[in-house]
Amino acid sequence: MIQTSNLQGEVESIAQMKPKAQNEHDDGLLEYLEDIIGTAKYKQPIEDSAKEVEALNEVCLEKSNRVAIVEKEKDNLEGQKTTALAYIKDENELIRKQSVLYQVYIAECGNNINLTSEVLVYCCYIWRLMLE
Repeated sequence: MIQTSNLQGEVESIAQMKPKAQNEHDDGLLEYLEDIIGTAKYKQPIEDSAKEVEALNEVCLEKSNRVAIVEKEKDNLEGQKTTALAYIKDENELIRKQSVLYQVYIAECGNNINLTSEVLVYCCYIWRLMLE
């Protein structure tokens, strides 16, 4: 009978427990069950992991904000990039056309040299004829 009343008193005490402890030093039904089941030992590692997750989420948020800022800056520079690329393309086209023009000038100079050489040879021939 002593065991029955003792067990009944313990059941009543469990039934009167709050669902969860109000602070760290109280015991609620949840904490009591965690002690019985053996999951209380995981409480601190879970809390530590939760703090680490929170810290990593803050870092992730900071990085995401930085990425957003950099993307906005990149988008703002897109117009200047397009203008610079168009300028470089125009410069390259101008240099190619100048190169073609200079090649034409070189060919004309070569032709003028050949013509001048022929004229000189002819003039020398005429000069010799006149001297004889």
